[in-house]
Amino acid sequence: MNSYKHLKNVLFHNIKTLSQVCSIFCVNPDADFTRNRKLDFETIMKIILCMGASSIKDELLKFNDFSIDTPSASAFVQARSKIKPEAFKALFDGFNKKTFKKKLFHGYRLLAIDGSELPIDNTIFDDETTELRHGTLAKPYSAYHLNASYDLLERTYDDIIIQGEAKKDENDAFCQLVDRYDGQKAIFIADRGYESYNGFEHVVHSGHKYIIRVKDIESTTSITKSLGPFPDGEFDVDVFRMLTLKQTKMTKACPEIYKIITKSMRFDFMDKENPWYEFNCRVVRFKISDDKYETIITNLSREEFSMEEIREIYNMRWDEETSFRELKYAIVLNALHAKKRKLIQQEIYARMIMYNFCQRIVQEIKIPKKDRNKYTYRVNFTKSIHIIREFLRKKGGKNPPVEYLIAKEILPIRPNRKYKRHVKPKTVVCFNYRYN
Repeated sequence: MNSYKHLKNVLFHNIKTLSQVCSIFCVNPDADFTRNRKLDFETIMKIILCMGASSIKDELLKFNDFSIDTPSASAFVQARSKIKPEAFKALFDGFNKKTFKKKLFHGYRLLAIDGSELPIDNTIFDDETTELRHGTLAKPYSAYHLNASYDLLERTYDDIIIQGEAKKDENDAFCQLVDRYDGQKAIFIADRGYESYNGFEHVVHSGHKYIIRVKDIESTTSITKSLGPFPDGEFDVDVFRMLTLKQTKMTKACPEIYKIITKSMRFDFMDKENPWYEFNCRVVRFKISDDKYETIITNLSREEFSMEEIREIYNMRWDEETSFRELKYAIVLNALHAKKRKLIQQEIYARMIMYNFCQRIVQEIKIPKKDRNKYTYRVNFTKSIHIIREFLRKKGGKNPPVEYLIAKEILPIRPNRKYKRHVKPKTVVCFNYRYN
């Protein structure tokens, strides 16, 4: 099957379907897109999907094949301002639903949940996205926080929640992503920062499984302090605690049995009428180097998943970190064309749709076998994006040999490479001609 042709047809059919009920997604449904215009709802959606890192005018010229009738940047911005971000969220969900391919690990989908910060223009000050960051000079900093659920086997984003950096709550976003999921049975995988009784039990109540890395048992702030004591070295133990709202002599005297949930801790499954809750989990600790350990809390049974399999699943979580880098730099999410918050949200959803579109094509590419003794090879994802975006803009004509072009763009896989991590301050890519 020509996967590019099929996926393009599915994507554009979804856009056409949305355009038929576009009043639902318009700021002024009684007036917006009610007349025949060159920049109609369907065209605007396609332009935003295909936008790269160039200025708005350059992107419009590319989309219109450098026609003399190309609309102005001002006309485009006015037209896109009529569309709510929910239109792109609906397109994201609809495209995922029609193109999802079930890839399982021991019968489970592997869904990693993590967050990433997206700096945006700070000339608009609002309580949701802008905060004062203190240093030698306090100055406003604006950003969105992307909370994403990522399918580690299909390598695509399954769901997303966008929060303003000033109001971000990763634990709440984790619970929402778990509660909203209604697919095949899954294992939710998360890193430190998501360790909470509330998050664990949201997964349990949803009928799914979790593997969440927590601070090591030697940390004074780790959740394991209320679940121990634990032996030194590697271990794999089952733990029970009775969670309670009651602060009595009995509950305080028996921390090995009771865990008191204070008012400052969110827990959605107890109230004054039902102040007791049974909590069960499995705590796994394994060595990653001569003197370092990782600690995992999970509800997977020992009979179904061994310690080594849990270690393997957790190590796969790093692919979501890589996907954020590709989303920002290969898909160019960090080069925004707007400073208005609703328009930025349009572009966030559009880039994530494009990421999934490209990944589903790349995953089907078969690299021609040749005598390559030193390395195995994979498709160059960044080059693939440029090829796919270029042909997605083109209208009519014969179907281009997209898969064949992508198959020629390959990179060697060099396993076990390690680099020192250099943390740089995050800044928005500021090109004033982008902002509208």
